Amino acid sequence: MLNSSKQDAFGLDISDLSIKIAKLEKVSGEFMLASYGREEIPSGIIENGEIKQIDALAQIIGKGVEGIKGYPLKTLYCVVSLPETESFIRIIQMPRMKENEMGEAIKWEIENHIPLSADEVYFDWQEFDGGNKDSVNVLVGATKKSLADSYLEAAKKAGLRPVIFEIESVATARALIESGVSQKPVMIVDLGAKRSSFIIFSGRAIHFTSSLPICNEALVEAIAKKMSISRDEAKKLKFEIGLDKEARGGEIFNAMQPVLAELAEQIKKYIDFYTTHRPADSQPPPFSKIILCGGGANLSGLPNFLQQELKITVEVGNPWINILDKNPKKLPEIPFSQSIGYATALGLSLRGIW
Repeated sequence: MLNSSKQDAFGLDISDLSIKIAKLEKVSGEFMLASYGREEIPSGIIENGEIKQIDALAQIIGKGVEGIKGYPLKTLYCVVSLPETESFIRIIQMPRMKENEMGEAIKWEIENHIPLSADEVYFDWQEFDGGNKDSVNVLVGATKKSLADSYLEAAKKAGLRPVIFEIESVATARALIESGVSQKPVMIVDLGAKRSSFIIFSGRAIHFTSSLPICNEALVEAIAKKMSISRDEAKKLKFEIGLDKEARGGEIFNAMQPVLAELAEQIKKYIDFYTTHRPADSQPPPFSKIILCGGGANLSGLPNFLQQELKITVEVGNPWINILDKNPKKLPEIPFSQSIGYATALGLSLRGIW
């Protein structure tokens, strides 16, 4: 039996079309995945990150907790994701001051960086490397109070006790960036069902985030339209054939190619934006790689396609890199191809280990 005396929290990743749960435990000095699960969310309950039906979402969360795989959850405490589309992450430079003064100073400074007043948002911050003797770089995350309150209400109605809310990109980076440090900039591309998130990470912090409706559904829709078939058939072909240019006379590849070309173009634009909008005295080194995660990262041939388009190393992320030892005593029950879709949930769970 697992030691359940600690009140560690599990990760609860909520997106428009699914919830994912991950719970880590430490056994004999090593992390292991104790519990995990996924529950689909019907269309219309959450739209673009905004909860439209709180009671319905609460029921789905409860169902996901009850149907958990692995060990039963022995805690109601959870770390919950907040959607990228309705949140803001900024790096701001602040004068050096006492910690108890910094929070109040940031409260007024963030109004210069986000399109909301300080009274309309919840925010958190942390100092990181950079700045100079007179100033310090501060990573600030903020989200609308009305949005965060709706996620809190849904979790509480499901019988849970949220202890932390975290913007999803922060949790994703925690799972995929080894030891939380990258000497060169990397881009994480989280390919979801209804949208894709783009995260630029360098040093010890996120420097840029964005989100676009280039997603798995767009690929399925492109195949269905091109071949005049149902979405279910298109989804099956996408999974079975991927980006094989020879299969089915190249029909599947040709159907998806415009969507993926647009994805590559947006990645280029974000890299160029980040590179050209840095201060002249702090030009970043070239990007080292692009890391793919989310369910769309499993599209066969996608890393090679993007690598050819972008001339940058592209790889599928490893969500276990900060969890498992190099030679773990026990491997997770969940297949790797599924676990890449749990990157955010695993990052949340890492935050929940006290």
